[in-house]
Amino acid sequence: MPHALTERQKECLEFIRQYIYKNESSPRLEEIAAHFDIKLPTAHKYLEALQRKGFLYFGRDATSGFFIRLIESAGSVETVAEINIDGRIDHNGELFDFPQRLGHFATVLIGSKHEDLFALVVMEDIPQASMLEQDIIIFDMGRKPKPGDVCIVPIGERLFLANIFSVTFDQDTPDLENALKYPMPEDLSHPKYGQKVNWVPIAFDDTNAEFFLDVTEEQRWPVGPIDPELVLATALRLVRFLSF
Repeated sequence: MPHALTERQKECLEFIRQYIYKNESSPRLEEIAAHFDIKLPTAHKYLEALQRKGFLYFGRDATSGFFIRLIESAGSVETVAEINIDGRIDHNGELFDFPQRLGHFATVLIGSKHEDLFALVVMEDIPQASMLEQDIIIFDMGRKPKPGDVCIVPIGERLFLANIFSVTFDQDTPDLENALKYPMPEDLSHPKYGQKVNWVPIAFDDTNAEFFLDVTEEQRWPVGPIDPELVLATALRLVRFLSF
């Protein structure tokens, strides 16, 4: 259930509701600040409080720009969930402090089971993946990995973010020449054939190739496709909170 609001938070929520009703779009942060004669960081804090208390969700993406979603307007397939932050990711895409409870935040989800979800915070820029420090990535342990996904994979006892780029024809033909992109034609392949996924560390490039080679040697981990069951979780969404 949503938590109680202060009078100013109630006024802010009502302003947003009326604005959306009249304009069929959410107000810009500058419009909220101007309406209440406050500074942008203060308006941002109002929205954060309303989000924490379960009344709305806000953010920024490439399609919509800045947006606000009222939870009460969400469809039946959408739910508000508290996502636990269970670890950190460094510039090589390696997981640290996992699984340790480092915090939590609220977000709107579509069609995912809360018990399968957790998040990791990026503690250093990962330029190869256009990820920035303080980005948060939500992962789904119940989502089957497929080409194009970002997943958490093991290299021995160490965990890394990786790009899944293809699947093997079957468990006995793992070489890249025989790898075919997902989805496989049903008349040529079937899950019973034991297909594996081909992957590459998300931060891999010429500058750190030696690092990853050292990790595989240290962990005595054969380089090659892995069983999908070894994939810990699949990335569901990247969250980049606004800052001032």
